[in-house]
Amino acid sequence: MKRTSHSYFVVMIDHGKLGLEAIVQPEVTRREVIARIATHEYQNIAFIHHVDDLLVEDVTGELIDAAELILKEEARAA
Repeated sequence: MKRTSHSYFVVMIDHGKLGLEAIVQPEVTRREVIARIATHEYQNIAFIHHVDDLLVEDVTGELIDAAELILKEEARAA
């Protein structure tokens, strides 16, 4: 039997007193997560985990840094 590899991002949003919301959309790529951070679609991020089969990696800082770089590049171009 062939194993299927699953890879996706879990974006945990902190809604304060209302609690946490996990956004899990397997079709959303790393690039799309970064774009959503840059456009402020994702706000109040508690953490972002990349899940790849049995490996879970915290990529919060890395993806936020990538989104900030995009915003800086856009500001320079304007």
